[in-house]
Amino acid sequence: MLQRFFAALRANYGVTVFFLYLGAFAVAFVGTFTLPLLAIGMVLLAIFLLVPAVLLGDLIGALSRWANRPYIRRGECPRCREQQGPAWEPPVYRCAFCSAAWLPDGDPEDGPSAVPAEPALSSPSNDAR
Repeated sequence: MLQRFFAALRANYGVTVFFLYLGAFAVAFVGTFTLPLLAIGMVLLAIFLLVPAVLLGDLIGALSRWANRPYIRRGECPRCREQQGPAWEPPVYRCAFCSAAWLPDGDPEDGPSAVPAEPALSSPSNDAR
């Protein structure tokens, strides 16, 4: 349960911070006309809170990796909890059931190898003419 909480938090953290900053912009924009000191204070606050927001995102990522590692060590997919068997091998652990890919440190693999390869379609031969 802890792993799923951290995975959901990590997946939605960037969008959440974006909308918080967008809401703060809307309040500061209105404050520009009604109370200019509020707008100046919010700009300064947003600048100084950017570093803690990035550090909090890094902390959430570290906690998510920490929660995923026991599942990977046991040979289970952290997303669907299915036992993988002998096909579960490094450098990228790929789930046979949900196609999720994981690095050995517990980080989800997001690179181009994360998408399962589709079999190539064979082209018709020239002998069929």
